[in-house]
Amino acid sequence: MVHRLPHKTFLINWLKALILSPGMLFPASYLLVYLSTNIYLNADFKQNLSRSITQATGNTWHINIKSVKSGLVLNTLTLDTVELTRIAGHNNSGQSTNHAITIKTLEIACPKLQNILFSRKERILSTKTICEKILSDERLVQ
Repeated sequence: MVHRLPHKTFLINWLKALILSPGMLFPASYLLVYLSTNIYLNADFKQNLSRSITQATGNTWHINIKSVKSGLVLNTLTLDTVELTRIAGHNNSGQSTNHAITIKTLEIACPKLQNILFSRKERILSTKTICEKILSDERLVQ
């Protein structure tokens, strides 16, 4: 018995069926949303968070965040190497000092994280929630 290779059209049709199957479409779609969320978090969201913290503290603190990542289930947000620096000239005693607080890793629950790509309201709400969580640290209340 001679074994023949399948026809080229059979292989192409089989690959199309595999790619378009629900078992492949769902993980591919989820991966696309996950990667898009992480790209957005490290680009625009990080800048918006920095601006929000500066405004919330009355231009007395500046934040620098190395990277922002979402959890695999898109329900948490992890900020790596958060550095809060007091802006010079804003000390209560009138002295110009550079006071900095460094947080290695900060994980914040954010249950509707997947919606920040699609809803402006969710973007604003999540930025405000994260800003409040960072500023609620007792070391900042002086």
